[in-house]
Amino acid sequence: MLRALERVRRYTFVSLLTLFSYGCAPTLEIHDFESVPLQKPLHRSAIAHRGSLHEGLPDNSIPAIKDSIAKGVQFLEVDVRRSTDGELFLFHDGSLQGSNFSFPQDLLGKPVQELSTGERGKVRLDAAGLVGIPTLKEALATLDASKTAALQLDLKGESDQLLNAVVKVLKEQNKLSRAVIQLKNPERILRIRSQEPRVRVLARVRNMKQLDQAIAAKVEFVELERWITGEAVNKCHTAKIVVVLNVAAPKYDTKETWEFFRARGVDSVMTNHAVMAR
Repeated sequence: MLRALERVRRYTFVSLLTLFSYGCAPTLEIHDFESVPLQKPLHRSAIAHRGSLHEGLPDNSIPAIKDSIAKGVQFLEVDVRRSTDGELFLFHDGSLQGSNFSFPQDLLGKPVQELSTGERGKVRLDAAGLVGIPTLKEALATLDASKTAALQLDLKGESDQLLNAVVKVLKEQNKLSRAVIQLKNPERILRIRSQEPRVRVLARVRNMKQLDQAIAAKVEFVELERWITGEAVNKCHTAKIVVVLNVAAPKYDTKETWEFFRARGVDSVMTNHAVMAR
């Protein structure tokens, strides 16, 4: 029985390599994960991937965000884009494709950032045709129902222009403390931390050099993008930085995976099942 469980366990975490080694060099092996020293996380939380619990509600939608907050989720990751007319809105994909959405056929394949306000208003995210594409301002307004919930903003097509526009809206809505901006570029992270220290930043890092840069910039969160080592976790915890790992994919978004990484110091898992993973 024990041998069978061990084989299942190893198979599950070998599947993780598809996620955590993709796009990284050198390729990680299973023993690299297992060799990470066991240690307690600084915090224990879960981030709702795309703001949704994936329980029949469209991701990046107001109903999904409200449902997550009502069920006690404190951090909700959403995807932010900026249209050519300057509006900030939530949407994951780069263009209108597939059967998950309903929209006029003349919009099929059109980049979402090129949609006008009127065209975005014709897109429906649900089969009933009731849920539309929300603006960032509308998403921020959902936080008023909670004293502690915050949005984690994944800037799609990350740029200085998009970052500046997001920070402007957060200031206008008095929501700087209720949003965490997710950034990849080390120079951009350092610049925004210098210009506006009140901005909360999650740095997505792929290696130790980027991690050191993020620590030097005094970010609040670090996402170890497809990798984890004991040294990386220790460096973050020494600097009082929350360690995040994204496991939001069907093969490995399980309790066993969450606990495997939490036992190795990961503070927060980004998951499609944030209520169960809290």
